[in-house]
Amino acid sequence: MFKLLLNSESQTLQTLADELFVSRSTVENDFLIVRNQLKKLGIKVEVDHHGIHLAATENQRREAIAELISHYWGREIYAEPEHGQLVRSINLPTKLEQLFSKKIISLVMAALAEFIDKSRLTFSDYEFQSLAIHLMIALERISKTKTQSAMPKGKQHNLRDETKLLIKIVERRYQHELPVAEQNYLDLHIVAALHKKVSLTDVKSSENETSSDEELREVSAFLKHELMAINPDHELLEGLTLHLESTIKRLKVGLNIYNPYTEEVRRNLPEAFDAAVHLQSAIQTKYHITLNDDELAFIALHFQSFYERHLTDDRIKVVVVCSSGIGTSQLLAQRLEQRFGKSLRVVRVTTVAEVFTSKLDEDLVISTIPISKLDKPIICIGPLLTSKDSELVQMEITRLQSKRHPENVFFELLKPDLVFIDPQVKTARQAVNEIVQGLERNGNVTDTKQIMNAVEKREELASTAIAHFSLPHVGPELIKRSALALFISPQAISWQGSQVNFILFIALNNKVKSNMKEIFKVINTLIDDQHIQNQLLKVASSKQAVEVLKHWNRRGM
Repeated sequence: MFKLLLNSESQTLQTLADELFVSRSTVENDFLIVRNQLKKLGIKVEVDHHGIHLAATENQRREAIAELISHYWGREIYAEPEHGQLVRSINLPTKLEQLFSKKIISLVMAALAEFIDKSRLTFSDYEFQSLAIHLMIALERISKTKTQSAMPKGKQHNLRDETKLLIKIVERRYQHELPVAEQNYLDLHIVAALHKKVSLTDVKSSENETSSDEELREVSAFLKHELMAINPDHELLEGLTLHLESTIKRLKVGLNIYNPYTEEVRRNLPEAFDAAVHLQSAIQTKYHITLNDDELAFIALHFQSFYERHLTDDRIKVVVVCSSGIGTSQLLAQRLEQRFGKSLRVVRVTTVAEVFTSKLDEDLVISTIPISKLDKPIICIGPLLTSKDSELVQMEITRLQSKRHPENVFFELLKPDLVFIDPQVKTARQAVNEIVQGLERNGNVTDTKQIMNAVEKREELASTAIAHFSLPHVGPELIKRSALALFISPQAISWQGSQVNFILFIALNNKVKSNMKEIFKVINTLIDDQHIQNQLLKVASSKQAVEVLKHWNRRGM
């Protein structure tokens, strides 16, 4: 694939086999896969008596090469000290070393090191990776293209001084002039790096403000308008603005980022990923770019940080009572926070007299002396919080938590009358329609047509299929009463290009917002557990399916 993309001339399968040191039959088999991959990227493969030729524009070639390389690149960029300074270096994976000549790899890295030193520009890892990839591609394309006339033409832009410096360094080391089109590509990378240095706090109204400032403020205003419904805070707006501004520039250069954590984000941060999906359409329409799932996963992290900053603190509230002095009380409170900070929060430290006379709003009283006749649970422990004391505290935390949530909400929301086993259903739409009709019968939704339209629109933005599951859902404002509905199909159903056996419809409103984490913990475990999936595919009734799931839960999933 890489060799076809790099070369403008036709190549035969035998030539490719010889260059790759494999048999012709191996190349023929691989070629079928490569052809399908190129088709997905919008690149047509033409075969004639001269050999194989790609009908692709220069931009298509670059985007395809960059995407291919990004998957191999991983996290191979690292920093190391050199002459008293930290410089970036790179270990290319073996497969990439086979694609680029060692001469070009070392030339590009040396040129970039010199450029960064002389220009004093700073690059993020992704910007550095993008620039390095494009330089390697450019030099390989020049090397493999026999005539300059075959290289892409272009009108010379007004290049920035930093770009001119980089071109001068590369041409000196490469001993060859870079075509105008390549110079323009490099200028776009430099623009992205220059923009990145701007912070929202640096943007000021002045007659001399740069176009970068204007663009940054414009992106910020766009996000304020689009995110109005969630009342975004300053951190979300600033983080998303800087990220999106850089993303727009990078995508206009033609490079998507490969995100190794996309699947984890989709599965573990569903609410945040959904927020990114809903923002996707507005971004693409306004800025004429395409955001894939990898890009959305990065955007989702900004939303997740926002959600976590504004989470309702549902930890157990504790009042610490101590009669031996304020110092002892503070020590015990500090140790409790350090040991059990994720489960409890010390609201106040007080005296015995005050605990009887003040209003007791806390969930638990932890005292260093015996106390009775309070209407809240009481634990008596020592001020030094020994291991035995810690066991007592943990037992009470577990008891209070189980009282709050006797069983995972997942199993409260999934009822037998919302589990469907229908081998006659052949399409995803039929399955979802059956689920939605069931939700209406149970009073969970009121407008089935609206729900169906909302599901379709959501899937158009990004598929909810993960492994053998799809997780369709709609906005909480459309859900009258929260529920989970499960469709089980022994014969796989096609869902947005994926094959699924389980359709888990997530119909949740804001009343269960605080339970989302525990609900999705069960969903993610279910997606990973092939054994329970096999059991569910064999059940004969909805009631049996729920019993199988509850038994699975009692065993500890």
